[in-house]
Amino acid sequence: MSTWEMTWRLTVRWTATVLMSGFLGFAIWSAVVTPSSRDWSALLELGVGWAGSVLLTVGVTMAVLRSPRARRRG
Repeated sequence: MSTWEMTWRLTVRWTATVLMSGFLGFAIWSAVVTPSSRDWSALLELGVGWAGSVLLTVGVTMAVLRSPRARRRG
């Protein structure tokens, strides 16, 4: 594996981690600011939001890692 490929994969993984953490943080924040009368729906929204962000991140990561790359010349 070339240095370029290792760098590319590491960048994609870190980007996916940051995105997923951002989605999770936003979901937690939205649950905290939700009125107390809707705690159960806020928790459900939190779980669904987190699961959706995981699936989205995994899907984007798989698509990027499997996409064809230009070969280096020389």
